[in-house]
Amino acid sequence: MTAKSMILLTIISEAMLEAILADEIMQLGAKGYTVTDARGRGTHGVRRGNWTAGGNVRFDVVGDAELCARIVARLKEVYERDYGLLMYTSPVELQN
Repeated sequence: MTAKSMILLTIISEAMLEAILADEIMQLGAKGYTVTDARGRGTHGVRRGNWTAGGNVRFDVVGDAELCARIVARLKEVYERDYGLLMYTSPVELQN
């Protein structure tokens, strides 16, 4: 088995954006994503996990650096100013 070097893009956003961001991510060229509920504490305060009113979601997207940069640029341009949004990348080795 040969591992393939890829980038993992993690996006944490307000839950109300889930469907919109899912569409954006796919339209920008991702082959898929994983989305999970998220909660925690940060500069925007405590997020308690009340998913219907103010919760967060976490998207994980695996792709090449170009795809991840394209997604980040689009989400920053359209959503970052008006919504809670945290994005980070890390290198991963795809095993399958």
